Amino acid sequence: MTAMTTTTPFTAPTADNEPDAGAQSAPAPGHILLVDDEAAFQRLGGAFLRNLGHTVSLAGDGDQALAAFAKHRPELVLLDLAMPPHMDPEKGLELIPRFARVPVVVLTGHGDHALALRAAELGAWDFLTKPINPEMLQFVVARGLRKARLDAELVALREGQSLDDLGMVGQAAATVQLRALVRRVAPTHVSVLVLGPTGTGKELVARALHACSARRAEPFVAIHCGALSAELLESELFGHMKGSFTGAYRDQPGLVEAAHGGTLFLDEVGEMPPPMQVKLLRFLQEGAFVPVGGRVQKHADARVVAATHRDLEAMVREGTFREDLFYRLKGVVLRTPSIAERPADIPLLATRFLHRVSQRASLSPSALAWLMAREWPGNVRELKAVVESAGALLMPDQREVDAELLQLASGDMADPAALAKPDAATPPPSSTGPLDAALMELEVRMVRDTLAAAGGNQSEAARRLGISRVGLVKKLTRLGLR
Repeated sequence: MTAMTTTTPFTAPTADNEPDAGAQSAPAPGHILLVDDEAAFQRLGGAFLRNLGHTVSLAGDGDQALAAFAKHRPELVLLDLAMPPHMDPEKGLELIPRFARVPVVVLTGHGDHALALRAAELGAWDFLTKPINPEMLQFVVARGLRKARLDAELVALREGQSLDDLGMVGQAAATVQLRALVRRVAPTHVSVLVLGPTGTGKELVARALHACSARRAEPFVAIHCGALSAELLESELFGHMKGSFTGAYRDQPGLVEAAHGGTLFLDEVGEMPPPMQVKLLRFLQEGAFVPVGGRVQKHADARVVAATHRDLEAMVREGTFREDLFYRLKGVVLRTPSIAERPADIPLLATRFLHRVSQRASLSPSALAWLMAREWPGNVRELKAVVESAGALLMPDQREVDAELLQLASGDMADPAALAKPDAATPPPSSTGPLDAALMELEVRMVRDTLAAAGGNQSEAARRLGISRVGLVKKLTRLGLR
């Protein structure tokens, strides 16, 4: 803030502003974005931070700051609120929400406590007063980097993502192929259309695309296109102006604006009302939109990932979905497989879901056999609901989920005696018998059922099981199924 800064941008520490001597040791160096219009402060502040081992990007105004943030993805932002050309603090305040998921430290002048409070309301994490005490700057930067890294870990845990599987659990061929395609497509800017049956994890794929892209530090914004009328959907997506309709008491930005720099996920886009399809097409073509009741055109940069279980090509032929919008959305098409296409993943998925409820619980051989034998019309979503419900039903002294508990959780009590759907050829494995024998029974049932589902085609069965055809032939020989 030029008008509030003294000649010396840094000051010596005093007894009142020294950081706590018992503070934690400094974290590993990080990448910091320093936004200030003063060349002297950029030079001295940048040099000070670099001497501490940090990588520093510099910006002198709002446009430079946003460009540097998008390019370098810093872990921490130091922001002087007074932005050129008129040194208006309001311009700096407007930048704070744009630095999504990154701690922002505001640089203020003496006596600017009201401005600092406004900045905090907009999402600023901390503030420093100019002229700045170098030791306090070092202390605040260290705390900010710790917070940024802890937040990143919490987000990854909350969203169930890992560097290995992107949250997309499984080793079946269809799952492995989908993960590889996500990693290939994510770094690009092309729009993506995710197709697949209900409950197969289309939003999970969209989040993985976002997490693996250069936009991962920006917001991921999702909306269900079939849950709202055309009027409400337009307001949710593009925002509205005060007085544009009854109840519009103030200007309200939309989700497109909130997703600026990040990813906009349009779930069940096939349900979007026809009037909204035209407006969405314009945004996809030009990156431009007009809020409801507004006259001034706005722009936003958001990558669009759309998903649906509907057959959009058939809808285009029927005239219920715009052809030009369809081709705009299908830059790249990814397909999420049903459970029937990836039966080999059921034990892995079920174990993951169970451990979310109870870390120490396990699935008995009879439970695994029941899971493999059951049809899952609701796909992964249904499997998750049943397994988590069964885990919640465990008694305090129980550590194992069996088939009876799964059947109770599923609500399928038509034939309690036939918990694993036995047939004359292969009786269900006993939960009290030897583990090796029970697992072999499970493997026999899994291979036989997969072959039946594939119409006896060994190549197709091997693909669904996630193994090679030669591996399947060897397995058939070992299990006595040739």
